[in-house]
Amino acid sequence: MVNRKTRIAVFVSGGGTNLQALIDAQGTVINDGEIVLVVASNPGAYALERAAKAGIDSAVCWKKEHVSIYVKRCRSATGTEKR
Repeated sequence: MVNRKTRIAVFVSGGGTNLQALIDAQGTVINDGEIVLVVASNPGAYALERAAKAGIDSAVCWKKEHVSIYVKRCRSATGTEKR
């Protein structure tokens, strides 16, 4: 049987100190999962830089008017639109 790690997405809005703690815990405290995506509500969040340094994909999503628009306004940190 193959043991697959749970894929984890972390949602952030600022500096990312909690994200950094989770990144540091991978392989020690967090054995059965790996952070594969960081989603920020703020394009200037330092957490995006932390994710990049750790080699974790990231995206910036913001809610403007309605939840239905939310998905349409999701962009990766590199500027590529995600749908």
